[in-house]
Amino acid sequence: MTGTGKANAALEVLVVVGSADEAGLRALLADAAVVITSCPGTHEAVARLVHKAFDAVMLYVAGGRQLESVAKLRARATDVALLALVGRQDRTLCELAVARGANDALALPGLQPLVLQYALRLAVQGLQREREQRTQSLGLRTVFDLDAHPVWVCDPNTLRFLSANRAALETYGYTEAEFAELSVPDLRPRGAAVGPDLPPPGRTTVGRHRTKDGREIEVESFAERTVLSGREVLLLRARDVTAERRAMRALEASERRFRDFFEHSTGFIWIHELDGTLLSINPAAASALGRSVAELLGTSLRDLAPPHLRFLIDQYQQRIARAGEDAGLLRVQNRDGAELVWQYRNRLYTDADGSAYVMGYAQDITAMRAVEQALQLSEQRLRTVADTLPVKIAYVDAQLRFVFANQAFRRAYAANAETIVGEDVRSVLGEARYARREPYLGRALAGERVTFEDEEGDGDEYQCVEITFIPETAEKDGSVIGVHAMVQDITSKKREERRLIHLARIDPLTGLMNRAAFYERLDAAIARSREKEWLLSVFYLDVDRFKQVNDTHGHAVGDALIRAFATRLGENVRASDAVARLGGDEFIVVMEGIPDVKRVRTIATKLVMAMSRPFDLRSEGLTLAIGASIGVAACQACPLAPAQLVARADAMLYEAKQAGRGTYRLELVAPISPDQANA
Repeated sequence: MTGTGKANAALEVLVVVGSADEAGLRALLADAAVVITSCPGTHEAVARLVHKAFDAVMLYVAGGRQLESVAKLRARATDVALLALVGRQDRTLCELAVARGANDALALPGLQPLVLQYALRLAVQGLQREREQRTQSLGLRTVFDLDAHPVWVCDPNTLRFLSANRAALETYGYTEAEFAELSVPDLRPRGAAVGPDLPPPGRTTVGRHRTKDGREIEVESFAERTVLSGREVLLLRARDVTAERRAMRALEASERRFRDFFEHSTGFIWIHELDGTLLSINPAAASALGRSVAELLGTSLRDLAPPHLRFLIDQYQQRIARAGEDAGLLRVQNRDGAELVWQYRNRLYTDADGSAYVMGYAQDITAMRAVEQALQLSEQRLRTVADTLPVKIAYVDAQLRFVFANQAFRRAYAANAETIVGEDVRSVLGEARYARREPYLGRALAGERVTFEDEEGDGDEYQCVEITFIPETAEKDGSVIGVHAMVQDITSKKREERRLIHLARIDPLTGLMNRAAFYERLDAAIARSREKEWLLSVFYLDVDRFKQVNDTHGHAVGDALIRAFATRLGENVRASDAVARLGGDEFIVVMEGIPDVKRVRTIATKLVMAMSRPFDLRSEGLTLAIGASIGVAACQACPLAPAQLVARADAMLYEAKQAGRGTYRLELVAPISPDQANA
């Protein structure tokens, strides 16, 4: 029954008659637009109010008991206008009735109808305004409490905070009681210039506030005046935009940096639509093409490519539209018609409105490509030269894996160009070769240049190579990153060296050791005699009557006799014995490890007898009977030098010749143990 249109509608009035004159009340209200319902007492009025809505209740008040009825009705009917009708002219009783909850109190004696009607209408309208204000206040309070941003209710004159919502408490760190002691200027940062504390009405401004802990935040503020619970107040709302403004400044800085990069980069940056239309290109790219930025904007990528390669632009556009990104080489043509090679990486992006565009970055690698091609050509030439060289050439990395090997190397080690790269040295060389060469590889990996010879096989299978390992070091820190290997076959050279060495150590007439080789052998034999304390014997032989043979038959027969003598001598000694021709008709034999002197005498006798038999020189058609004289020097743990020991044997030979030839003489050079002297 209540509402904004109630002023023109009939009011529903409940009259609690009690002892009042109901007919008199109806008469006073006869001209008013009211509908009167009467009830005899307070209890009945409460029951009626539960079941039906009334605009007003009129209650007769004669004394204190009826005042309690006023309080009771007000407690049960808070949303109804309550009018007290006092039975006498009693100001105090009227004030008491209002104090108990009546909206107004009137004295019945002398009450005029218009006064009563006006008072009734005024009470109902006042209650209606209170209800509307409560509704408005409730709505404002709900918005106030639920707002995610700080909101304050302030005194519009002093700017003192009257209330703060939860967001304000959490953002600024104050309690509600602490806010009650503050005003809007207290949020100003320390040292800030004095300025307006509030934004202009209806406008939003950005400023800085200070929280309880001294932290400064950027806020977007809005203020407006309103009425709350019948009081004019100022609503202040602030939104923390610190992070947002920081991000905005970072974005602006990023955009400035990108623009600076775009404008001043030496690399080429461009933006184009999916159809290839250039939307933007930086000065460096335009300069490389011999054009201005303005000339290029709006042109197609196809216009940049040489005519015979424009189909590649079409293929590129299809790829990037399908995959979203693309990278590779692009051939373009500058204003002068020269072809350039650009290495690019492009990516597809989408604007907020869904428009697609491509941004890319490129570098001019024309010069680098030319250098690479020249380098490849040079490498190809070097490889061709390396493959024609007889020297075996290879390169291995620090992990001893092949990086390169020329044709001679691959042929020597049964490898091919496709398989040897990446193989380890051990598997290519084999265990035996690797074991011999690995120490030198280790030295090369330690930074040393190494040259050595590697031999294998004997006789016809003999091979010898000279190997040089050259370490390669890194420019940055000098560490070894690989080893160059050069392998040269020197088998023929080594064979010749061996032949020459052999010739230098043998007697060319007999093939026996010569004097130099003999003395080396004797020196080693003396050392072993001393070490093992065994018996060492030197037999010095001379061909008897050799001068007569030469004088009678000539030197050719003499040479044949010397060869036959050497052959028979070799047949009558052990394979381990050293037999040498010292020159002319003199021979010498070194025997080690003979058990005793008695055995030495037996051998000397055997040799004398063997050499006394005739020599059949069939090549000369002669048979000659000669003999041999022998001088023997024997010692145990021989203390003499080789020349001294030979001199003793030579002295014994002289005694044998003096004794008539065809015999031997023996000298025991040093004390000999009894078991070796006469076993």
